[in-house]
Amino acid sequence: MASKPPVAVYDACALYPLSSANVLIRCAFDGLVEARWTDEIHGEWMRNLAANTPGLSMERLELTRERMKAVLPEADVVNYRPLIVNLKLPDPDDRHVLAAAIAHRNLEPQGFSETRPASLRHDEQVAR
Repeated sequence: MASKPPVAVYDACALYPLSSANVLIRCAFDGLVEARWTDEIHGEWMRNLAANTPGLSMERLELTRERMKAVLPEADVVNYRPLIVNLKLPDPDDRHVLAAAIAHRNLEPQGFSETRPASLRHDEQVAR
């Protein structure tokens, strides 16, 4: 019997640029990982991409978000906001990501680790 894939909350920094989002969404679609995100995370990457890409409309980004949600409907996490106030992180702006992970699994806020895309690439290079 195959093991259950790990759960990963895709933060805005993983979804923008869209090239990394495409790879991560494909990994989730193929069952390599269980992706999770929130509307707050989507809003963050969409605002940043729109701010850095002249001529790119929010309507186009909203369509992209809706397609992402259609491909991975189980990825949406809701009811995480009440958890944010009790979480302590070096960057308070990241609390919503941890809250989403906790809300998804109905867990206590312990035993989580942060992995950034750059460290994943480093780990891949070391493994070769």
